[in-house]
Order: sequence, then structure tokens, then C-alpha cells
Amino acid sequence: MTADAFRAFSFDDVLVRPQTSEVFKAGAPVPLEPKAFALLVFLIENRRRLVEKDEILDIVWKDAVVTENALASAIAKLRKTLGDDTKTAKYIQTIHTRGYRFIADVLEREDSGVNVRARIPGGNGAPALQDAVSGATTQEAARTVPGARRIASRKPLAFAVVLCGLLVAGGFLWKRSSEVRRGTSKAIVASIAVLPFQLEGTNAGNEYLGIEIADALTARLSNSTRLDVRPTAVVMHYATPGNAPADIGRALGVDYLLLGKIHTSPDRVTTELIRIRDGAPLQTATFDDTFTSIFQVEESLSSKILRAMTVTLDHEERQQFRKRYTENPEAYDAFLKAHYFMNQASAEGTEKGIASFQHAIELDPRYAMAYAGLADCYLRIIRFVGAAPAEFVPKSRAAATKALEIDETVAYAHSMLGYIAYQFDWDYPRAEREYQRGRELDPTLTHQWHASYLLALNRVPEAEKEYVAFAQFLPFMLPGGASFGQYFYLSRQHDKAVDQLHKTIEMGSRFAPAHELLGMVYEQQGRMNEAAAELQKAVDLSSGNYGMGSMGHLYASLGKPKDARRMLRLLERQSKHAYVSPYHSALIYAGLGEKDKAIDALQKAYDERSLYAPYLRFDPRLNDLRGEPRFQDFLRSTGLPF
Repeated sequence: MTADAFRAFSFDDVLVRPQTSEVFKAGAPVPLEPKAFALLVFLIENRRRLVEKDEILDIVWKDAVVTENALASAIAKLRKTLGDDTKTAKYIQTIHTRGYRFIADVLEREDSGVNVRARIPGGNGAPALQDAVSGATTQEAARTVPGARRIASRKPLAFAVVLCGLLVAGGFLWKRSSEVRRGTSKAIVASIAVLPFQLEGTNAGNEYLGIEIADALTARLSNSTRLDVRPTAVVMHYATPGNAPADIGRALGVDYLLLGKIHTSPDRVTTELIRIRDGAPLQTATFDDTFTSIFQVEESLSSKILRAMTVTLDHEERQQFRKRYTENPEAYDAFLKAHYFMNQASAEGTEKGIASFQHAIELDPRYAMAYAGLADCYLRIIRFVGAAPAEFVPKSRAAATKALEIDETVAYAHSMLGYIAYQFDWDYPRAEREYQRGRELDPTLTHQWHASYLLALNRVPEAEKEYVAFAQFLPFMLPGGASFGQYFYLSRQHDKAVDQLHKTIEMGSRFAPAHELLGMVYEQQGRMNEAAAELQKAVDLSSGNYGMGSMGHLYASLGKPKDARRMLRLLERQSKHAYVSPYHSALIYAGLGEKDKAIDALQKAYDERSLYAPYLRFDPRLNDLRGEPRFQDFLRSTGLPF
């Protein structure tokens, strides 16, 4: 090699210059982070052999405290940059559980152009084993970030903690989405959004009424396969004071916007349907006797809207359009109020929701939908009040069962029983039957519970499709956004998890579950200081209901056993006044290497039905336990298919 030349590597259309830290593909420079570049050079220089993970971490990361996921993340970035594929590897071959081998034919040369060929035996590198969920398809509802070392992951979903929190809040949403209806035989005629009705006079204190009447109209209009109706939760994001109706309509991308006011003195409802493209009012209407004939108002108004937009219903749609679950206006009003309180996603709101659903049932003991809502509320209170699942799951199961005794066609109740069968009973065949029946009754049924169930069964592509559908349907729901981030975390799509969780925190900076999840992802990336900061935010925002188990595992992984044991003591103290899943302790024990204690805690969490099945399958914090015979026996005892 000449004095002015330096060594370079080339393979296919890639050129790597170690001395200048440059990589070119097809002649164009490509950016690589320093660690990723160092990893690439190290693999090329050791291309004749399998390089163990520990060796790579010790050489490339040296004294940095990271988990193996940092390595996996860097490998993923290299593959993306180089145009490699895990299933048909051309450059980097994964040897499952052990390490990696660089398998491409490499030319080693002086950069001046004098080549010294160092040919490597090629080989059809075996596809990298897809870790849990890697390579799952996505749509543009999220993004990614990599892994970490000497740790594992964390997410004490513990049900009382993140399970209900991420999967339940906003859980009963099954209105039609345009994505679903594109597959129907009839073309969509128009799109519409219903703004929350304004309240005037003595109604001004009943905030729930304006929102819930808009939501009820939205649900009713959604029965038409010819209409694309925006969900109320999405409309609420734009319907802020000061925004002009035309601007709201354009932001929502709809053809029509419905405005409404509820007056007293005299009692009446006034509405106006606006065409967005030119601001033309297509229809105005006034209805008297607002609350004594609320059903008539909804039916008449919906019919007028459909006629104004020249939308017709077929026979089946007309039947669904007219269907009511109660004929009692007071019971219906109590149901609307319960729905409003329940979706506040708070302890107080959930308790008020239970009381209002119970009041609706007192007024109409045959109100099947109210029983289904009550079943949902009982499960939410587990999260918000810090109660043991055993306290409220039987009540939820009884309410959902009663709903179906009254009316077997309530899809909502079937989905609730499917959720209970999956999450609490670990009865997967029954869960499948209930979910299938719910979808038969309402093909547009979409919620996170079903996505979580599919993930637990390792039906990853189906799970992602469900998560994406929910995220697109309700893009501004905090629990939904966090749940989508959780999916990316579990599927080891860390860049997407970080991006999604940042979006969620931008919408609600005080939402503790999102901060805990973000801290967990950072840990897997080896960003330990950032991980600790996010986990501390989760602890502070939730008074310790979120983040303590994750923080304890982080301490253990960082070689701080005293701090980890302090978190164990804090969890014990917390359990004196609120339910704490043993899953949190299991994570800390796993981080400390106390495997028997970790498995004992997992067994206890399972017995108490506060163990979240997808975490048992995918949580990297449990990786050190997976080879233990006791752990494998425990897995078999749960009945979770593996």
C-alpha cells in the first residue's frame, strides 16, 4: 500500500472507508452513526467467522452499559442502509441466540484503486430468526428506534398498571371507518362530521349532553355504508373554541359539517348542515320538546341529513338505523351521561360512569347496551382505582353476560366477554369465539383488546393490522397512541415506538403510561439516562402507580442492586393501599438475577390475573428466565400457546 493510500472495503455497490468513516452506496454517500459504522467495519474485518454478541458488545460498545437490543438495533440500521434483508441475507447473517457473520464477498483494496482481493466463502446466510415481531408490516401511524444491552425490557403492564390503562380506556369504539367500508359494494357518496352540540340556557352545565348527542348521531349515521362519518373523538380534536366551522371541516377533510344547539326557554334543538366547499347551508331544522322526545330528534334529524346529502339506505341499514336498545328517554339520557363520564379516563369519571350505567339499568332493567357499558366500566376501574382484578372482573363478566341474555346481538358485550376470557381467564378458544361472534354482528368492530389478543397468540400481522386500524380511526386518543407504541416496543420496532410515544406525549404530556413506555424503549436502546428520566416522570405523574417496577429493573440492569431493592420495598409499601401486580417485582428480581423469586412472582401475578399475556411472550426483561426449566413449566401451565 502506498504512503498516501489507505485501506477500503467494497462489496456489490458498497464502498467502506474505515480511515475516514465513510460509506458509499452506488456512488452516493450514506449516513451512519459512529457505533453502526464501527460495527460494520468490525464485522467486515472478522468476516471469516461467527462473531459472538458479547464479543461485539465488549469491542464496539466497550464500557457503555447497553443491552443486546442496542446491537440488534445497529444491525437493523446497517441492513436498512445496505439494502440487506433478514430473511434472505446478502451481507449480515444472524446466528440465532449467538451472534452475526458477514457473508458477502469483499474486495479489500487501497483507496487509490489498487485492489487486493480477499475473497470470503460466500454462503447463503440463513435468514435471521424473526424476533417476536420483527418485519411486521406497517402503515404510517408510527415510527422506530433501536435496542440496548445488559438489561432486558420492562413494562409492568400488571394490568392494574398498564394493561387496562393502555388497552381499555376508549375501548368500546366500533363505529365504521372509511378504511373498512372501502371494501363494500356501494360507493361512498359523501363524508360528514358532527360537531358537539352547543348548550344554551339551563342546559349549559350538562357538558356531556352536547358531546353525547353528537356521538349518538355519529353512530346512527355510521349505519349507512354510503357515508364516511368522522369519529367524535377525532372531531373533538379540531372542534375548539375560535375555529370557524369551515376551517374545522377542511381540517377534517369532510364534505359536510353538522352544527347543533340545544336551547331551553323554550325547549328545542336547532341544527344546520353546511357544505364545506362553498359554505352553503343545505338544511336548517328546529325540534321542540328536546328531552322528552330525544329519540324522535335523533331519528328525524338523521333522516333529514341523509336526504340532504342524497344518501339512501337499504333494508338492512334501515333496520339498524331505527334500532334502539331502550324506549325510556330517561334511561337513554343516563346512558349518554355514563358514556361521557367513562371516557374521561379517570378514577372519578369511571366511578360516575358506573353509577350512571346502574341508574340507566334501574330505569330500564332490559337495557342491554347499558349492561355492556357497565361491564366495560368495571374493568376500567381496576386501572384507575388500583383495585385487584378479582374485585371487579366477576362484576364485569356478570354484566356482559346479562346484556347477552337480554339481546344476543350486542357486539359490544361479546367483545367484552372475549376480552375477559383472554386477559383474565386465559381461555383462548372462548375468547376467539366471542371475538368472532362480535365481528359477525358488526364487521367494523375495532378495538385494542382484540389486537392485544392476537399479539398474545403470536398472530403478529393480524395484530398489527388491528392496531393500525384503531390508530387511524382514533388518532388523538392518548391510551390508543400509547398502546400502539407498546406494540412497537414488544415487536422490537424501537424507532417506531419512540416516534409514536413522542406523538402521544405531545398530545398529553401528563399521561404517565406513555412516559413509562418511552423509558422502557430508551433502555432497550441503551439510552440509560433518558430512560431513567422518563421512568421518573411516570412515577411522579402517577404517584407511583406507573414506572416503579420498570425503574427497579433499570437499576438492577445498571448494577445498582441497592437501588433496585429499594424499589422492591416501595412496591411493597404501595401495595398496602392499592393493588400492585407481582409482575413489577418479577421484573426487578429478573434484573437482579434472582430467577426463582422472579418465577414465583410471575406465578402469583398469573394466579391473581394481573399478568399480561403479550409481555409473558415477548418481554425482553424476561429473556434470562426463558431457558429455565421452571419458567418453561410455568409457561405450559398458563395454557398460552407457544
